[in-house]
Order: sequence, then C-alpha cells, then structure tokens
Amino acid sequence: MGAKASKNSHDFDKPGTYVYADESGNSGKDIFSEKSPIYYQGAILSVGEIDNVVGPIIQRYCDENTLERLHGYELGEAIVNRICLDLLKALEDFDWQFHYTAIEKRYMSPTKFVDTVFDCYDNPAVHPFWYTTELFRHTLCILIDDMMEGGGDEAFWQYYLADDVDGLIEICEILLERAPHIFDKRACEVVTDGLQYAIRHPEILTLVSAKGKSAYKKQTPNIVAFSSLLTATHRFCNKFGTSVSEMIHDQSDEFKGTMREYHRMFFGVNYQDDEFGGIPLFKEVEYELGTFKLESSKNSYGLQVADLFLWLVQRDVKDEVLKKTKSLILENSDNYFISRNMSLAIVKARHHQLMQQDITPEQIQAGKELNKQIVANQLRKMKK
Repeated sequence: MGAKASKNSHDFDKPGTYVYADESGNSGKDIFSEKSPIYYQGAILSVGEIDNVVGPIIQRYCDENTLERLHGYELGEAIVNRICLDLLKALEDFDWQFHYTAIEKRYMSPTKFVDTVFDCYDNPAVHPFWYTTELFRHTLCILIDDMMEGGGDEAFWQYYLADDVDGLIEICEILLERAPHIFDKRACEVVTDGLQYAIRHPEILTLVSAKGKSAYKKQTPNIVAFSSLLTATHRFCNKFGTSVSEMIHDQSDEFKGTMREYHRMFFGVNYQDDEFGGIPLFKEVEYELGTFKLESSKNSYGLQVADLFLWLVQRDVKDEVLKKTKSLILENSDNYFISRNMSLAIVKARHHQLMQQDITPEQIQAGKELNKQIVANQLRKMKK
C-alpha cells in the first residue's frame, strides 16, 4: 500500500475511484489466431461507485429483453445504442472516463524478441538509446517484424514460451543472415551487433516463461492490457485527487492468480513519461490502492456498462447514429494500443518532434561527450 499524501493532493474524504474492467478477444498464449487477431480491454473509471445509478437502467433493459445480464453481442446495434445513450446521460453527474486497450496479438512476438535480445541492460552490444527511447525501440520492433516474415514470429513465440535456448539462438542466426538487407546503415549495425552478442552469450536470453505452469501468463496480451489499466488508474486518480476504493475485473479463471499478483506487486508504483520518449521516472504512489475483485458481470452493473461501451467502441460502425454515440464515449476516453501501425506512428511522431528542436552547439558537444562515455562503458562490459 502506498503512503498517504496530504489532502492538498488527494482528498481522502471524497468518494474513491471505482474501476470496472471487461475484456474480449480471448487470447492466452495463442496470439496467432486468425479468428481473433485483436485483444480488447475496456474499463469504466469513476469517482464514486456507479452501480446504484446505472443499475435501474440495465435492469430495465434486462427485463425488456428477457436477459439475466446485458452483453452487446446479444442485443444488436439499435438496442445497444439506446442503452449507451441512457447510460451516458446517467453518468453526467460523475467524474468518469473510459479506458480502452487494443493489442494486435501477433505483434507481441517481434516486440517480445526486442525485449529479450536488445535490452541494453542485458546486451552491452546495444547502445542504450536504441532500447530506452521510443523512437529507436519501435524502429527495432518494426525491423524485427519485417525480418521475421515467413513464420519466424510464430517459431520464436513457441521457443520463447518453452524457454528453448537452442531454438532462440536458431532464430537469432536466421535474423542475422537477413540483417545485411536493412537499408539504414546504423540500424543494420545495431541489429547485427546485438544478434551476434546474443548468439555468443545465450545467458542473456532470460528464461522465465516455462518456470512454473502459470509463468507464461505474464507474457500474454491479457496481462499487458491489465498493466495498462493499472497505469490508467493512476492517471485518473492523480487527475481527480482520489484514492482507489475498488478495482473490479470481469471474472477470469485462467488469469485470476496472475492479475492478483500484478495488482499486489506493481500497482503501488506509477511512472511519468519522458518528454522525448526516453526512460520514464518511477515513484511510489501516494494514495490508498483499494481492493481488487474478480466478479461475474451478473453481480456488477458497472461491469455490464464496460462490456457495452467496449462492444460499441471496438466495432467499425457504419450507421451515423451509432457513430455519434461511439464518439461521445471516445470523447471521454484514453487509450493504449500495441500494433505495428502504432509503432510506425510513434516513430514518425518522435522523429518529427526531435527535428523541430533547436539544439545549440554546446548541447551537440555535450551529446557527443555523453555518447563517448556510453560507448566506452559498453566496451568495458563486453570485455568482461
């Protein structure tokens, strides 16, 4: 539990934050299913609990449609639209937000490869800037995704989940043969040096996925999305100066233990993004973290609201009326995406941001000196 802060920053007498989270696009370790390429998570975050306000609305529609609980896919667009409009009206007196996560599941393979092989804290052949800054890390992810074409991504994922060192080295060797085709000279050097070091030093290929029958779950889209929800909850609490009262996630038998572990171990720490996409600053949160519950949506009206909003937001709607309702939800939302297209967008945005900066000759010289120190430190580590 984080230590309490003064009431100047968080008012412990006001209603706490309630989080109601739902998911769709079943995943687990199978990230290459063509039937379900995207994993989605949606959550309502509110100051104060909303069940008493949204409950009568949901119960009315349950009665009208002879349902035990509301699911978007059972109702159809027209009914979901009416329900969502009623719910949005009911939430007008609340401070609330919808958090939306979408993960292109297959893209987790190249990104996990980058984390495994090109982590500069394990691989001294990789210049720290290429792993710790968004511009270069996402560049690596895109390059590795391209180089894994033809089944390399699926092969790596199987080797990774099995902690198969020989298989991981085999993937590194295949990618090393393809590295000379990288157009950018510096990127080619970084990828080549990083792969060569990993092949010579397979001990850097951290083995965690097969240690225990549940260890693989930490590598899944489900837990990546859950981590993004924890971070979104911190942002929400800081914005409204509240503590957390309850975090309620739709029941998940497969991931309940891992979710509880992540909530216990990581929820007490938040981070602040670096202005230029560099290393974030981590610090312990200064408010109560509340309780974490896994419940059936039968027992939580708030979870049913999250389900309905998520069902609508993830759809590519054509109807203009439905588009307007969807936009009303998105106007009061934040999101977290993992996909190749998002990596491309981040690279483009960060490159543009850096190109717009005015850099003095003194800053350029200081940068050169820092780079000399970094390279010298890399060489020392590689000689050990």
